[in-house]
Amino acid sequence: MSREGWKDFLRAAERSPALQRELSVCSETKDIVALGKRLGFSLCLDDLNQDPQAEAISKWFEQSTIQ
Repeated sequence: MSREGWKDFLRAAERSPALQRELSVCSETKDIVALGKRLGFSLCLDDLNQDPQAEAISKWFEQSTIQ
């Protein structure tokens, strides 16, 4: 999962007015992924779909006694 790729992309979007303008014309998530990839970020639509599941698993391990 490329959570870091998404974090890097979001940081860039926060700092770049040009990137913000490009994002404003994206009508679907796949357009955002394509834009990020075109700009060299490691993004994948599956990462967004899998992230809630990974987050739930991570929280479970943090709370469990298994370590």
